Amino acid sequence: MEVKNFGFSAVKRLSIALVEPVYEVNVGLIARVMKNFGLEELLLINPKVDLSKARKFASHGVDILEKAKTIGFDELIKSFDIVVGTTAIATKRPSKVLRKALTPEGLAENLKEFSGNLCLLFGRESTGLKNEELKKCDLVVSIDTGTEYRTLNISHSVAMLLYEISKQKIEAHEEMASREDKDRTIKYSIRLARMCGFQEHKVPLLREAMRKLLGKGKPTPRELYLLMGLLRKAILALQRKRV
Repeated sequence: MEVKNFGFSAVKRLSIALVEPVYEVNVGLIARVMKNFGLEELLLINPKVDLSKARKFASHGVDILEKAKTIGFDELIKSFDIVVGTTAIATKRPSKVLRKALTPEGLAENLKEFSGNLCLLFGRESTGLKNEELKKCDLVVSIDTGTEYRTLNISHSVAMLLYEISKQKIEAHEEMASREDKDRTIKYSIRLARMCGFQEHKVPLLREAMRKLLGKGKPTPRELYLLMGLLRKAILALQRKRV
């Protein structure tokens, strides 16, 4: 699906996904915001809302509600080149990879040369995204309100992120590596790490660091093929040495 009337000229697909939405008013307002920015695809994970009751809040975005699709979490992750998770609980500590979040401006800059399928994933209205869900996201973004009360209404968060992203003029560049290629690269990296005696309790941290690194780096297929080739050769060399 090509996004129309939006700053992304090179994005093939830009979608909004909501995890277990509860309030019809929020879903309706999100549909309205999406219409403002030219988006068309709304994805719902285990929704708890009656979409017919959300129509009165959607204004001209009713058609988005009518086309909204229900999808499983893992299916969604596999369907996009980059999934951006959102959190109100961010950290600046380098050791906390999981919730090391970009600002909205940083996210927009990071996506400036992006070409592919993109999903902005928003968590539950009460508790947000769980740690295990954030682990599967390629990037994490957080909106700093500058106060102790950091949790924004979900529809406001959607509007703010889309506004920041829309200010960037996205230009087409080289094709970005697929999710399958990135997952394969991570798999080889973990295998090599284990063969080198990497501490097992640090493997999950390494996996998440690699996922975030590949998400921010936007590697091309050729770049990952070269990296995977190096990793495979290193693995084979270690295997031969052990024989």
